[in-house]
Amino acid sequence: MYSHIEYPGSTVTAVHCKAQEDLPIVDRLLEPQTIAHFLGFAISNALPNGTQPDASVIRLNKSEIPQLQANFPPNSTGLSIIDRVTSRIGSEEDSARLCLVGKNIHSLKSRLWEGIIPLSDTRWKEKQLDELGNFEYACHHITAVVAVFEYLNTPIVRKYLRDTYNLIYDHWVSADTLLNADRDRDGLPRISLAKLWTMYMTTHFEVMTQRAHAWVTMHVEGLRAPQLQGLLDHHVPPGVTAPDRLQWRFMDNLHVLLETGVKADSLIMIPMVGYKGYAELYPERIAAATALGELGVSNAERRGRAYAARMKARSHQIVYDNMRPWNCDGRGQQGPSGERYRRLALEQIQAQNEVRELMRGAARPLPKEPWISSCLASEEIGDTDKKIDFGLTVYRLTYGQSEAEWTEFVQKLEAHISNWGDGQMGSHLLKPRLKLCWVDGKEHDIAEGDVEAAKRHFHKANEDSDDNKNLRMEDNAFIVIDSASFASYTTKSYRAATSMVLAGDFSGFVLAVDADFDPKVGISRPDESPGYTGQMRVLGGLVWGDLYALFASQSALLEDLWPLAIDHPNQVYVGPTTPMQVYVWRKQNAARWILLRELVEYAKRKMGMATSSTSTSRDPSSAANASNEGPQPTSTSQAAEGSVPRPVADPDPINAQIRQVMLREFQRYLRRRDQHVPAVMVDEMLATPQGSNIDVDRLRRRVDADSERREQQQRDGIDPDYEDETGGLPPDCVPQ
Repeated sequence: MYSHIEYPGSTVTAVHCKAQEDLPIVDRLLEPQTIAHFLGFAISNALPNGTQPDASVIRLNKSEIPQLQANFPPNSTGLSIIDRVTSRIGSEEDSARLCLVGKNIHSLKSRLWEGIIPLSDTRWKEKQLDELGNFEYACHHITAVVAVFEYLNTPIVRKYLRDTYNLIYDHWVSADTLLNADRDRDGLPRISLAKLWTMYMTTHFEVMTQRAHAWVTMHVEGLRAPQLQGLLDHHVPPGVTAPDRLQWRFMDNLHVLLETGVKADSLIMIPMVGYKGYAELYPERIAAATALGELGVSNAERRGRAYAARMKARSHQIVYDNMRPWNCDGRGQQGPSGERYRRLALEQIQAQNEVRELMRGAARPLPKEPWISSCLASEEIGDTDKKIDFGLTVYRLTYGQSEAEWTEFVQKLEAHISNWGDGQMGSHLLKPRLKLCWVDGKEHDIAEGDVEAAKRHFHKANEDSDDNKNLRMEDNAFIVIDSASFASYTTKSYRAATSMVLAGDFSGFVLAVDADFDPKVGISRPDESPGYTGQMRVLGGLVWGDLYALFASQSALLEDLWPLAIDHPNQVYVGPTTPMQVYVWRKQNAARWILLRELVEYAKRKMGMATSSTSTSRDPSSAANASNEGPQPTSTSQAAEGSVPRPVADPDPINAQIRQVMLREFQRYLRRRDQHVPAVMVDEMLATPQGSNIDVDRLRRRVDADSERREQQQRDGIDPDYEDETGGLPPDCVPQ
């Protein structure tokens, strides 16, 4: 089995390749749902780009499907053609082309395979990725897409994908022989499933790569604009002859974006040289690629080198043609002119745009996302001309609210859920046909929070319901509103606890429930979704454009998405994740447990109970080490009255700094949740050097002072939660 985890990646993708170590999973390169989608096209459905093939193309009759599902060869005990095709994708019978890849890359590959963009414009704005302070977060989301295609263009992966396609092609050739024997007898035109397979997969790869490349290019340009403007607006003091730190920052960011764009241009494609049937069906494309020379080869490394060389040569030519001296800004001014640096950046961008168009052709309008096209094409429903609506069942399983509170919550929830689709082509056409079907659990005697009872009701309701041809309900999962979901929309309990995380990842959520999950059986590959219990919190804004899109395209189930929510502090699915995002989440989770442990230890010491530190000091085996921890009092009278035993200081100054930062963020988090007494306790921990005694009397005075301060601010009409430069500490308690 090939292990992609050891592949180091390029400059812009190395972080994603390294992150594969977190959770490696087995990847079936050609996604399994592709066969079902192809058969739909072979009968009557449109191509992945939403168009229908030429009328001369012969399609499959539904009556011929049983022949593909029967034993092959006929009257034998062999596998059917369909079974042979699906086994080629990856099974116990044929595992030769399975790859090992990180969940971070595989999850994004599954989305891109179905033409689903990584983040909608709505989510991009919610996460505030256009802000300069979040530049690195934004770049990680963009380079993650590049990493997926770098993986697919790795020589062995490219070979495995091509071989899988070719083996399936051969099975369709066998099917053609079987089908055409009957068609010749009945006087029907001959069919070529093999040709249809080539046509479908060529269009599929086009849509997949076109949408991914357009998304990357759009966001690279979006991030580039403020960097260029920053260079233009920044002025250095007179007499300075070298670029300052801010100019270097702008130029470094522009270089990262340029390199990301170069990698995207040369990697986000799947050349089909060697794919059976491609040269016969599309000879003009083979000729066009050949005419490009090294820019058109299927080897990604050679193609990338040729692209970089061509762009470098063109960039130098543009600079030469402009005939402006390198040490002048064009107006006779010497030194580090922002206008000069901006112009140099624009000349590189111009060179890149020209080479991109030469290699990939002019940008074309994007079609609807395939899953949206598929839903919109579901109008052929026999005896009615009404449009089909698509529904999700939503159970209310929290009952402690008044009618007014519940009504207000529903309004917030539905507004959040409906706020999706910006940047997802065709979403405005589908939105009016997406319905939330509410079920009040109390009316059906479902206990508060009883998800299993809701699941039983869901199955029974589906069995008893009439076949409504105009409402297509999702039957793989349903939504639950529990007490946590309600609180996430009506309180600050689940908001971002620190400024280090993106606030857009901490908003209202719902509970998505896997309708088919049996806790006694579990899932087939628990190692690929550790800790999965059949349910997962999902941001409300992702219900339709993300969760339902993945269900409708058959590209993912809840168990496939759970690993992306594991590390979130509230274990909420927020869409595709990046290594930096997960790293910060894990640090916050670790800090949370450290702080909780310190608070518990403090409470124990306050009550005179034994703590982990004091119990360790009583252990004879640790007596030798105790003498090195600092001076110890010889009697209880020597210890400060009203103080607690001295905690051990961390000798690592870096850890001490991290502790200070985490404590400050935790203090702000407690303030926002109106937990003012614990917040003052954290303030005291901040003011006390690590390893020193905590003065309980001083802590008591600080609690009283904080309470009086807040009461006075309320009387003065000042928001008590306002944080000044001291972080909300009383003036007489500010640490020096």
